[in-house]
Amino acid sequence: MSEALRAIQRNALGLALFAALTAGAIGVTQILTAERIEQQRELATARARAAVLPEAMSLDAGNTQKVPLPANEATGIREGAEAIRVTPGTGDAVLILPVTAPDGYSGRIELILGIREDGTLTGVRATEHQETPGLGDAIEVAKSDWILDFNGRSLDNPPPGQWQVGQKGAFDALSGATITSRAVVEAVRRGLAFTAAHHDHLFRSAGGQAGAGTP
Repeated sequence: MSEALRAIQRNALGLALFAALTAGAIGVTQILTAERIEQQRELATARARAAVLPEAMSLDAGNTQKVPLPANEATGIREGAEAIRVTPGTGDAVLILPVTAPDGYSGRIELILGIREDGTLTGVRATEHQETPGLGDAIEVAKSDWILDFNGRSLDNPPPGQWQVGQKGAFDALSGATITSRAVVEAVRRGLAFTAAHHDHLFRSAGGQAGAGTP
């Protein structure tokens, strides 16, 4: 066997060993961090749920109920998903509804909506996304107040034809992130339409007990 062939074999073996070690290290890292990532995701979701409620309401086990949701492709609601209904001592209940914008600039945008029994939004928060830092990530309330413009909105406010961004719509587009803005506005509108279509089930069904951080 020539020296050149032996050198090629040694290099190939070295590369194969390096690839195996790298893959192993990545696998171990994923295993070690998966639980922490999931914990952080659940914590972010719990915070978002609390944030979309009116100031006078809170997520405590005494006045919250899980409400099973029918699968719905338009809102991204999957089989087995649940909303949380919060009922104060006086006043209307507020539904905490998870929805998905499938068409963000960089993929799916997970949202949580707070919706009163009369169909008015009490708040919207993004809980998970991959939008561009410095542009699309301005949907986070920590980055800008853009998402607060949904507070007090309903299917009739603005009128149906104005649930869009830009000159013909009632919502401003985030600078440099029109696709992200459009995706969130449409997802919120679909969430309101879903709530209206299933109003009695969402606000009148018995449901089950839930706690503040219940997924």
